[in-house]
Amino acid sequence: MLKPQRLQTIQQLVAHRGSASVTELSTQLGCSEMTIRRDLAALAQAKKVVRVHGGAQTFAYRENNELSRNEKRNLHVREKKQVARAAASLVRAGDVVYIGPGTTNELIANYLPTLPDLRIITSSLPVFQSLQDRAAQLSLQLIGGEYRAKTGVFIGSLVFEMLQRLHTDKAIISVNSLAGPNMANANPDEGELMRIALTNADKKYAVLDHSKLDKRDFYTFYSLSDCDALITDPWISQKDLTEYSHYTRVITTPLN
Repeated sequence: MLKPQRLQTIQQLVAHRGSASVTELSTQLGCSEMTIRRDLAALAQAKKVVRVHGGAQTFAYRENNELSRNEKRNLHVREKKQVARAAASLVRAGDVVYIGPGTTNELIANYLPTLPDLRIITSSLPVFQSLQDRAAQLSLQLIGGEYRAKTGVFIGSLVFEMLQRLHTDKAIISVNSLAGPNMANANPDEGELMRIALTNADKKYAVLDHSKLDKRDFYTFYSLSDCDALITDPWISQKDLTEYSHYTRVITTPLN
């Protein structure tokens, strides 16, 4: 594909979606991420798109399209409770577990049994606070950095560096959207945080309620095919259950 045609295609894709990441565009157009970055720089200079970290967006797109943590807390509560129960049932005595940010993960503490030698690591202040009353029964560690108030998570180089050094038995990661195997969220820094946590875990679990299936978000950070299981609620459709079972095991109820 010649450069003028490629630039036009990129502009159309960004306009259609509102935003697109470098990784998505590279895959879609079959060219290197370096080429996409140069093309996005040219389009931004021509004021055709807005260049942002990890990709580009339209001038009409605003970051406040991302719901805040407080807004998300009241959505699909019944489903989130079922997902949290199922996730908690995977934790065993002696585990070192990273629990990522997300309103579903904040509910895990409600269902986590008292287990000996359990260590929980998180970079989410709300997840940490949900477990504070259990601190005498487990080892609880909060990894700090730059605080992102919208979601209550610590991000940035300090967090990334610390996580790179940690090995965990399990990582439980909340996903904003899932389209095919593509796990995505709204913020590239949060996505990078979760990618590192998943990479350094022996067992990798993606959690989300069924309303987030077949949806796209700005930043793709991991493939469901590389996870040990997708944990969702029992109200997932048979169609989605069949589709996502092609990528990994799907868990919808607590395991004994």
